[in-house]
Amino acid sequence: MPTLVQVEDKTLPIEAYLLTTEQSKQLVAARTALTNRCMARFGFVVTPPPAPPGGGSMAKSLTQRRYFVTDVAEAAQYGYTSKTPTSDEKPSRAPEPPAYLLALTGSPDGRAAVLPGQTPQGDGKEVNGQKVPPGGCIGEASGRLGATAENGNGGDTQLALDVKNTGWKQSQADTRLLAAFSAWSGCMKAKGYDYPTPIAATDDPQWQTLGAASEKARQTATADATCKAEHNVVGIWFTVESAYESALIEQNAEALRAVKQDIDKRVKLAAQALAS
Repeated sequence: MPTLVQVEDKTLPIEAYLLTTEQSKQLVAARTALTNRCMARFGFVVTPPPAPPGGGSMAKSLTQRRYFVTDVAEAAQYGYTSKTPTSDEKPSRAPEPPAYLLALTGSPDGRAAVLPGQTPQGDGKEVNGQKVPPGGCIGEASGRLGATAENGNGGDTQLALDVKNTGWKQSQADTRLLAAFSAWSGCMKAKGYDYPTPIAATDDPQWQTLGAASEKARQTATADATCKAEHNVVGIWFTVESAYESALIEQNAEALRAVKQDIDKRVKLAAQALAS
């Protein structure tokens, strides 16, 4: 087992079959551009929604906080929150007219344009003399970027997500990781905290009332990260989870090759859309 304190610069095996942060950004940008061009045909200019208060950012990597708090200095400052806080508050915005929503989504009430397993709305309707494509402009843009029910309507495929989630669950039943959790728990108890696993510490209901960045949360998170480092919890967890993922990938090798090809195809379509 390698000794690891943080793994944000490392990748899990399944990541080869998931969209990277940059690929996701590129696909979003391409979908936005294609949607805007489509809406222009109907005489509409799409106004982007205002940024939510508090900002927010994507994680640097899938593994950045995969094993929760691992950096002692950050834990002491931020507790069980992420370094960059986000807000769930939705900014207020004036409602768009039904014709705008019909062109955008295929529905005058603005409901989801195209979702896996659903029949897209909008077929046969017109706005400003132009026929609305199935699913509206969002549906048209998604279709041009290779979105299907199999790839989560333009996101990650369910198969890849299943491998990631199954490997995660299997790792937590592995005797090597359970032994590491036991050592971590003993370390925490010596510091005055009683938790069976790092997951239990992170999910402690008291952070809902006290706040995940409260003084108590910061003290607990600092002890958590310290005990993880002392007992190589991150190194063991990452190695064990990687092994389970690799086995699952081998079992689904043919299907995952098709997933990889689909990602490559969609990224090329996005690049073409942004270049045109």
